[in-house]
Amino acid sequence: MYYPMRVVRTATHKLIHNLNYKMPFSIDQDFYVSPTFQDILNRTAAGDTTHWYKTLQEYYYRAQWELYDLRSDPMELNNLASNPSYSPVLEELRQSLTQWQNATQDPWICSPSCILENSGVYPKSGICLPFDNHLQVH
Repeated sequence: MYYPMRVVRTATHKLIHNLNYKMPFSIDQDFYVSPTFQDILNRTAAGDTTHWYKTLQEYYYRAQWELYDLRSDPMELNNLASNPSYSPVLEELRQSLTQWQNATQDPWICSPSCILENSGVYPKSGICLPFDNHLQVH
């Protein structure tokens, strides 16, 4: 299973960075074969309600950034990352996450759009190189 994520939280908010967000979330075999997950698969295929807080599409394909207000949404059901009124909170937590990634020499600091080219002592001389070399893809 492979699905790198980074999370930072305060007493009131939680920010999740799904680094591999373009790929489906990994499902472990024991979870996949469980009666609960099989019921969700069968209900989804039949077009029935799953009685789950997410659809399978939402579970498998997650947003790159997830921001939750833990006071008003302790179940983390409402992603506020694209809500303009939460922009200051999002920016503050993103900065906090970047500081942590630098302090811990996180090799995923440039993900998902770039790769860390470490040409010296991390992070002082490492740089983020884009995967696409600025090519236009049509």
